[in-house]
Amino acid sequence: MRRPRGCALIVGLLILLARVAEPSIAADHTVQAGVAQETFVLPRWVPLAGYSRRKGKSSVGTHDPVGVRALVLEDGKTVAALVSCDLLIVDEHLFDAVRARLLAQGFPQDVVLILAATHTHSGPGAYGTRFFEKLSMGHFDRDIFDTIVAAISRAVIRARAARVDVRIASMTTTTEGLVTNRMDPHGLIDPELIVSAFYPRGARDPRAVLVNFSAHPTTLGAWNKQLSADYPGVIVREIERQFPGTMAFFFAGAVGDQAPVKAGEGFERPERLGVSLAQQAIALLREAHPESSPALLARQERLLLPPAQVHLGSRLTFPHWLGKLFVDDDATLSLVAVGKTVFLGVPCDLTAGLGQELKAAARSRNVEPMVIGFASDYIGYCLAETQYVSHSYESSMAFNGPKTGELVVNRLTQMLDGIVSQ
Repeated sequence: MRRPRGCALIVGLLILLARVAEPSIAADHTVQAGVAQETFVLPRWVPLAGYSRRKGKSSVGTHDPVGVRALVLEDGKTVAALVSCDLLIVDEHLFDAVRARLLAQGFPQDVVLILAATHTHSGPGAYGTRFFEKLSMGHFDRDIFDTIVAAISRAVIRARAARVDVRIASMTTTTEGLVTNRMDPHGLIDPELIVSAFYPRGARDPRAVLVNFSAHPTTLGAWNKQLSADYPGVIVREIERQFPGTMAFFFAGAVGDQAPVKAGEGFERPERLGVSLAQQAIALLREAHPESSPALLARQERLLLPPAQVHLGSRLTFPHWLGKLFVDDDATLSLVAVGKTVFLGVPCDLTAGLGQELKAAARSRNVEPMVIGFASDYIGYCLAETQYVSHSYESSMAFNGPKTGELVVNRLTQMLDGIVSQ
């Protein structure tokens, strides 16, 4: 039986509309990325953060620029930002202030913000509000805090406005002779260098390069009185020199017990380490093969912590009611997955052993991890329980007791399971 001509016309129009609609639906789920950076404009007298031996004294100028670099990812449903700041730490106060500004500027309530410090010990101080923060960065100064918050917020907002469709590639290599275990000369080290790069569609060179390495940015000691990004600043400079138009980022890994191997004197030290790592990162980028259609998923949550266990020396422990006045009782955990790459934000100095547990958990689930330390909060050191009883500096800074590191790793692993199952 022949169909009426009008019916056939309607069916044809519906098929045509479906075909026209397909690309726009797919486009809604294409991952886009934008980048932006800001330099911190600070008073000349700003104290440096990182060493209590400096006693909050004023800096004497700038050796190399310090600031913030922001990468915003979006796919029509999820918005996430990976932000690298040339700071010692990012505490809850700073994170909440930046997040509030972003929400006021139209970011969605469920934005996932991995706001991470590079952990340079020669960055600006005077922005920490807690007692232990003031010991290492000088007294709190509202103007400096507001300057840092404003610069970070501007970078993130500008990055979101500059989004383009991207592909991602992630690579790793093993370095030699660049890191040592500072708690135990014969202890575990993590020599892995991880690089993730975001490529605009059709472009040969990346728009953003993220470098991850696990060694304290302490090539510059307490003797240094100038603002500096330490060796992370050298890495980003060298990558950007090799790839004009690219923005490079540094994210500290599980550095809790990892120290850089220092060679040379003064500012030769960050130069040598930074150049070596940059050269190896550039070699990886030459062999990159980006994913064509990555997906974007993100989660962020607060984890309740064990009661505060604050020690003074090896014998005196503050009662819980007093310790809680000095340290956090919760921690922000973050996870951003782009295709087969997952960025895991930890709010602490995580030790290498715990970091490798997280990496192994990710790889057993067929995703490539980047563990980002000092992210979106700061709760001190997270150690393995066997390290906690060592009566070391690191164990004295594990403010919430011997189980906290295990809790952080286990909860992030559970969050990872939730992402992988989707």
